[in-house]
Amino acid sequence: MALNLSRNTKVFVSSANGVPTAGGGILTAYVSTKGTGYAVGDIVTLGTTSGSGANAKCIVLSIGSNGIVETVAIPNNFRGNGFVADETATETAVESYAGTNNSSASGLIVTVKTVTGTTTAEGARAGTGRFRGNSTSANCFRIGVLDGYSFSQGSESTDVTINEAGATPNRGSKRFNDALPPAEWSFGTYVRPFKHGAASFRADGTYDMVENILWSALAGTGLSDASGAAVATSTGATNGALVDFIESDVHELMKLNIYFALENTTYRLNDAQINQAEIDFSIDGIAQITWSGNATTIDQVTTAYEDPSKYQIEAYDADGASLTHSSGTTDTYVENYNFADTVGPSDADYLRNKLSSLYLDADAQGGGNASGGLDDKTYDINITGGSITIANNVTYVTPETIGIVDKPIGSFTGARTITGSLTMYLDTKSNGSNQLLTDLAAATDLVTNVFDVRLYMGVAGTVGSDGDAMDSGDFTAPGVEFNMPRCHLQVPTIETGDLISTTVEFAAHGSDLLTGDEMKVKYLGSTSHTQTGYAASGSGDRSVAA
Repeated sequence: MALNLSRNTKVFVSSANGVPTAGGGILTAYVSTKGTGYAVGDIVTLGTTSGSGANAKCIVLSIGSNGIVETVAIPNNFRGNGFVADETATETAVESYAGTNNSSASGLIVTVKTVTGTTTAEGARAGTGRFRGNSTSANCFRIGVLDGYSFSQGSESTDVTINEAGATPNRGSKRFNDALPPAEWSFGTYVRPFKHGAASFRADGTYDMVENILWSALAGTGLSDASGAAVATSTGATNGALVDFIESDVHELMKLNIYFALENTTYRLNDAQINQAEIDFSIDGIAQITWSGNATTIDQVTTAYEDPSKYQIEAYDADGASLTHSSGTTDTYVENYNFADTVGPSDADYLRNKLSSLYLDADAQGGGNASGGLDDKTYDINITGGSITIANNVTYVTPETIGIVDKPIGSFTGARTITGSLTMYLDTKSNGSNQLLTDLAAATDLVTNVFDVRLYMGVAGTVGSDGDAMDSGDFTAPGVEFNMPRCHLQVPTIETGDLISTTVEFAAHGSDLLTGDEMKVKYLGSTSHTQTGYAASGSGDRSVAA
């Protein structure tokens, strides 16, 4: 018996379910000819000698004397396509783990026993593509989550009871399961910008963020490199990595598969949606975001090719009659070949909320302060904390069929809301927090006020004379800017303590009711991300063709 420790959990987020759409990927196989001259970690490209299969690779796991191959590993994105049972695949090229050619290796032949289909093993859902990493078209990422993550799915039931009169009434009851409500999940991540290096999955010098796929699903329908999708995130070497909510006016945002890989069990949350993200500005901590949402169902994943945390191990058997197939989880082979790993301390920056700053400006409105409005003024305020909450208000739809345990069939978005709060000491300096409170309390004739709010996380920010909050020179890396040019501020509340403080609630608005430009987010990173599994010449894609 093995138990699962929560601190050994890994979380993977993918826009694909891991099953090749064309089918015919290698599922099980055996080493029919061991070859010579191989080394552990060699990446072997397999060409076909007896069929039509293509684009398969394997990794040498163990060798015998003279470099003969005993076992090989096949990660999800090395399975190729178009293979059939009993087809042989012969080595055509060998490169070491460092990316150099191993000219001494030759002769390996792998015989295919079974192949993947076009549907998943769990739930028979149609395949949408492999876990693809280490390239510009990466669709699967490992996300470093914080302690306190959760995922669960309950059930809805109906109780039928008997209610009789008399001296000896029947008092029985019976419970029926009606439906499975949407699964619920939540986890926290640090806010982590970085810059791609020469050996990375995007161009050298490009700004990016570890949580790119999460922002993409919160505010759009596709990943940064997806064509034809309403993409919310963009990466660039000049203006930083950007998140724009203008692409979020859709009924269904990007669906995700979220994998919680425990020590001994992997759970998959199917068709997950990000309903809410809460950005925390607590000044004593590291900048972080709490992501939460729902999913249609939760499956326990048992096959290696549907699990981004595992790879298939194929042991040698001379005639293939008694095969040993198992799953491996060595990070060297899983993390470098199935997905783009950007969670390590050396891969991205951390941000200290203590260094965060606020820009708060109001244009003249409502005839100015003398007429019950606001004067043109820029406030000088140091915040002591705060938060921003982005909510999609997603609703899931579940049938109500008698005699069947129904499951959610889909979801749709509701009104998008971006709200938050800022805490600050109540001071008397020029255009400080007390002046803000006074001005808001006096603006009695303003039904809606408009403030330009720009929160710079982990860095001091400045605003140019042109008023463009997204200028490249507004702040230096590392840091993140939350640009909300049209915020409605409520009259602050006063809180008593050792020092008197005040809390300002706000809501971000678009340029009009029909335009989703309430907020833009910009990431600038300073730490260069480099991945050790790439070829020595620089960035490359170790995965096979999609």
